Amino acid sequence: MELENYRNFLAIIEAGSFTGAAECVHLAQPALSKQLKALENYFGTKLIITQRGSRQLILTDAGHILYQKAKYICSLEDLAKMEIDSVTGGAIGTLRISAANSRSSLFISNVLKDFHLQHPNITYEIYEGGITDQVQQLLNGITELGIFSVPITHENNFEVLFRRKEELFAVFHKDAPQINNADTDIKLASMAEIPVSISAGCWELLKQRHSELPALKHIVCISTTRSTALQWAIDNIAAAIVPAEPEENLGPQLIKKKITDPDIRLFKTIVKVKDRPLSVIAQKFLKFYAQKRNSQQVCNLEELLRRERI
Repeated sequence: MELENYRNFLAIIEAGSFTGAAECVHLAQPALSKQLKALENYFGTKLIITQRGSRQLILTDAGHILYQKAKYICSLEDLAKMEIDSVTGGAIGTLRISAANSRSSLFISNVLKDFHLQHPNITYEIYEGGITDQVQQLLNGITELGIFSVPITHENNFEVLFRRKEELFAVFHKDAPQINNADTDIKLASMAEIPVSISAGCWELLKQRHSELPALKHIVCISTTRSTALQWAIDNIAAAIVPAEPEENLGPQLIKKKITDPDIRLFKTIVKVKDRPLSVIAQKFLKFYAQKRNSQQVCNLEELLRRERI
């Protein structure tokens, strides 16, 4: 199947109409319709349904699958061109990363800022989302590297490259009536009667691993993002339970206390899809990260990069 057919299929979906796609790709509508028909004949099923009397396009289940795979297929050609440009003209291209919600700002400050100073011609696509979104972005080839703040789902599909210990914190407004400023640590049992907001990743972690979870009797909110969980603390409605790095400053209004229950272990990990080659840009980044950050190197990075060059 011609790569142009996949690119134009993506254009139809992203434009939302044959007319809009035709304008974007500078191709007549009948030619676009013919390419779509060729795809449907090739895969033996309908990919797009057009409702009579409506300009709306509806993707079938097969269409949804092909949309994700076509993005990956087309990205491979783009990736090949960028890698060749990198080899012939220095580090030029795009680094695509899936990051946990609300963690990108810290990652930019601590890592990407200095990497960008070394390689100013690299651009970045950072996709934020929950763990389910991150997994799908990586598996579908939309991103190359994932930064996870909760335990990995679909573990068999991923290779862990780096691991960095994080802590679980209870975060209070500085004027919260329940706060004891003399204590720097806290246990979950002592939060039994305190209103709590919690990020979904931490909620899943505690459900799976902690015997004292019933002690949290007043859960106000379970949210997809860490920033939403923290907002309840900022507004002095509830204490937030979120992951954070020990030195991370969450703002002048908030005081964080490390949760010291012994069976809670939390790691931030950097992962790639198993057996999927990395771009030259991603390889440069991993070498930089190994030198820049005090993270445990789970993989043999030299061996991994040697395999990538074969």
